[in-house]
Amino acid sequence: MTTNLTSGRVIVTYGRSLMALTIAESLGSRGVEVIGGDDVGLTVLSFSRYAKGNFVHAPAAIDPEGFINDLEAAIIRNKPSDDRPYVLIPCFEETRLIARHAERLAHHITVAAPSFESISSVDPKDNLMRTLRGFGLRAPATCTSAEWREGDVVRPSDFPMMVKPTRGVGGRGVRRIEDAIALEAAIVDAKAAGETLLIQDFISGEDYCLSALFDHGSLKASAAYHNLSQFPRGAGAGVLRETVADAPFLPQVQALFGPLGWTGVAEIDFRWDGCSEPWLIEVNPRFWAGLFHTVESGVDFPWMLYELAATGQVMEQSHPRLGQRTRVGGLYMLSAIQEIAESDEGFAAAKAAWGSASQRFKSGRLLEAARELGRAATEGMHGLTVADRLGSALASAKNAPNELFRSHDPLVSLGALFIIASLLRYGRLPPEVKYDPMALNLMVE
Repeated sequence: MTTNLTSGRVIVTYGRSLMALTIAESLGSRGVEVIGGDDVGLTVLSFSRYAKGNFVHAPAAIDPEGFINDLEAAIIRNKPSDDRPYVLIPCFEETRLIARHAERLAHHITVAAPSFESISSVDPKDNLMRTLRGFGLRAPATCTSAEWREGDVVRPSDFPMMVKPTRGVGGRGVRRIEDAIALEAAIVDAKAAGETLLIQDFISGEDYCLSALFDHGSLKASAAYHNLSQFPRGAGAGVLRETVADAPFLPQVQALFGPLGWTGVAEIDFRWDGCSEPWLIEVNPRFWAGLFHTVESGVDFPWMLYELAATGQVMEQSHPRLGQRTRVGGLYMLSAIQEIAESDEGFAAAKAAWGSASQRFKSGRLLEAARELGRAATEGMHGLTVADRLGSALASAKNAPNELFRSHDPLVSLGALFIIASLLRYGRLPPEVKYDPMALNLMVE
């Protein structure tokens, strides 16, 4: 008897995120009932027409046991009384914790996550490098800050180097280090914060992302994209993306995920100069910030993952539309303004104003940042030159779908109220909406 997929019910975690919204749109538009969970009540998903319900649970990073208890209770409470498909789709950093407790949760629901053993092979980041070396795969020279101190491993030998926390998301904490003094300072700061740093050879080239779905190590779907622009520039998440051919990245990915017997989605980061073999740098064992982009490119990973969990197979082959671009609304404009302000065209006053504004953006002081941005747009800039530069930048994103504006689901903009909920509950902005150079407060074990 054929499973009626469109009659199913799905629990989606991290409902505050645009990733969860994309998952809900993919499934809900086909008739699947989507129920969102988060540790705050006001989320993007709670305002979406595609979410049939929402629940609040304990914060996974602060109270992992409470999180699992609350999640299990919500799963039992919402379990269908019939045999329709019932699937748990983790969305973000809580994926690892859910995978650890998958056997417990699987008594009530199908868990669409890789095994905990597979995840532990690639996450944290130092585990990935050990796995790559163990499989004989190409990896940049890498060591942890502790191994650097001990000096008994093959260490990166030349500056510049890259440092990043072994745990962290969205480019947080990733820095280029130019000399031994700066490296020592980074190690000391990380130790004081209770963090372990990964120290790695700097690889020239640009950042590329490959998203993939596997079934017991067999590749079922893939799509690659290139971040044409980031905010903050050079460190933040992509705000203008373009789909590119995935062929250069597939051999390394299949050589890694095949032996791991991976089942589920993953996103793999590469550095590539466009000519030589790409360098595999990082694996996110979960959904990714560019999920909206890959779906817009014609590869509907949420639906395929749901199919795989519910039926044990992926029904159709998907092929991405090369050249597809998407943007993240106002953040792309901010990135363009930042590029102009930091250019070498003599906008001295604008550079100073932008420097002040960007620090406020990064720390979450949004009103102050807006005032400084106004100064950056008017002080010291030659109006026509700036207008030409900005117009040219914005033209590159013309007709690109905007991730922050969804005409078929207009109330989701109210999901920004989750920021207010966080302020009321914790007295601070949620960490995922501000730039955290030390990558703290987003670790879930």
